[in-house]
Amino acid sequence: MENTLLRFYMDNRKHLPGIVFIVGISLLSGILKMLSATYWGRAVDYGIAGMVEEMLAAAVLMAVFILADCVRTALHYHIIGRVTEDMFLEVRTKAFEKIMRGDVAVLENRFRTGDIAVRLNDDSDFLSIFSASHLSDFSRRIFSALFGLVACIFLSWQMSVAYLVILPLSLWMVSAISRPVQAQSKSSMDDTGAAMGIASDMIAGALTVKAFAGEEVLGQRFDRAIDRAYGQKVNSEKLAMKMTGVKYVATVMQTMCLFLVGSCLVSGGKLSAGAFISFVTLSSYITVALEHSDYMLLCARKAMACALRYYEAVDIPDEWQGVARKGQNEVPCEAGNLYFSYGTGGAAAEGGNAVHGGSGAGPALADLSLRIPRGRKVAIVGASGCGKSTLIKLICRFYLPGKGNLALFGVEAADWEAGALREHMAIVTQDAVLFDGSIYENVAYGNPAATRQDCEDALKEVALWDFVSSFPEGMDHAIGEGGNSLSGGQKQRLCIARAMVKKADLVLLDEATSALDFQTEREVQDALDKLLAGRTAVIIAHRLSTVQNADYIYCMDRGRVAEEGTPKELLEKKGVYYEMCRLPNG
Repeated sequence: MENTLLRFYMDNRKHLPGIVFIVGISLLSGILKMLSATYWGRAVDYGIAGMVEEMLAAAVLMAVFILADCVRTALHYHIIGRVTEDMFLEVRTKAFEKIMRGDVAVLENRFRTGDIAVRLNDDSDFLSIFSASHLSDFSRRIFSALFGLVACIFLSWQMSVAYLVILPLSLWMVSAISRPVQAQSKSSMDDTGAAMGIASDMIAGALTVKAFAGEEVLGQRFDRAIDRAYGQKVNSEKLAMKMTGVKYVATVMQTMCLFLVGSCLVSGGKLSAGAFISFVTLSSYITVALEHSDYMLLCARKAMACALRYYEAVDIPDEWQGVARKGQNEVPCEAGNLYFSYGTGGAAAEGGNAVHGGSGAGPALADLSLRIPRGRKVAIVGASGCGKSTLIKLICRFYLPGKGNLALFGVEAADWEAGALREHMAIVTQDAVLFDGSIYENVAYGNPAATRQDCEDALKEVALWDFVSSFPEGMDHAIGEGGNSLSGGQKQRLCIARAMVKKADLVLLDEATSALDFQTEREVQDALDKLLAGRTAVIIAHRLSTVQNADYIYCMDRGRVAEEGTPKELLEKKGVYYEMCRLPNG
């Protein structure tokens, strides 16, 4: 499997000089510790020999090296903070922008809101901590151990052999035991992300959950996801306990061998007391590194798992982008023999050809042909699942056609640059999507260049100005997360005002009034009539009362056009549309 952690640092290579510098400073720590321990041993030998001046000189040098290590530590933490802060600001920004540009099909099918939040927040946080703290700390310990090992070999190869007999075996055992931790960490984080997705659903649909007494059902699903995550963490803790046991046994055996052999060498005159003290000090750095080896490996494995989850999000394919930025004629939409099936693909493309889904349960759109002339209000009606909303997604270019033609303003959908095309469109959906912020910010979201006067005019058009003026802050009044301080009708009218401010050539209404009661629907319909005046519109509707003023109607059935014509023509035919109008809710 690809080392995603290595890839992570290579992808952020512009920050590598700072990280390499930090590792270099950690290397300096090993050198300074080796020198301070060496001169400590020399000071002891000079003291035993009665060489006071030499002893003091060695002690001073030892103090200088210790002070230099303190300065190194302060510099180390100052630099690593700056480097990692800049690096992870870019990492989070890159991940967020990638998801914003991502293929809608992949985002809809592969990820949930809660899991994405965990990936962008918790996983990135651990990678940041690993880079800012663990990486530098671990490299310092490792370099101190390596330089300590080299110095120990020069001091006494006999003691070094005795000390190192168990070291490679214990390190291998710790590494082998920790190997499953990466997979377990990723599984635990995946399950935690799934649990957060369930929690997100619970918060977003709290009223529905309570109304259907579904707390227990969601609670059980949440518990199962958390239990799976907990089980993986327990397994990881068991492995950590095993590594701790191996580490403890290895440390005790190494210490015993060290003192037994050292005592024999000192008593035999083959090693001075000062050299023995230096050896013990230097070997302690090796011991400390060994004692932390389980934690270092656990952190490294977890960081690799976080990097893997990070790249699962960052590697989402981008929307397929064409090159066209302008239309070639004034016909907003024209489809011919259009086919589309949901599957693994979406707006991604290979070699310029749209990748569409497999057949699944059947095509969502099959041999669909229609035309939406400029300045006309065209309604798309039909039973649920007939392909109405799918058609809207294709017109918005969230997906690309599988076969057939879909020309938007005279240019094939696949040839458009997505952002340029959507500048010509405004959409109002069944679910009023608002953002945490002020009324003004939500209305101006439709057009960043809109002035406050533009927003005020739009609010007056949708009959919301009196309501907005009732607040001391006026348009700067905060509406809360998702506009939770507003009624359903107020939310929808605010979305209509946003569409008005955009002044788009094509307005898409996707069941814009189906979630409202009849009284509120009439109020919203008045606002919609003002929005659509003089504009091209595609109106998706269940309630046929909302399309009576349409210029032309397409009746869809199983992804096809069952019949088409003006409202009067279709009623005279007494076909599908006529039967739909006779239904109680028609």
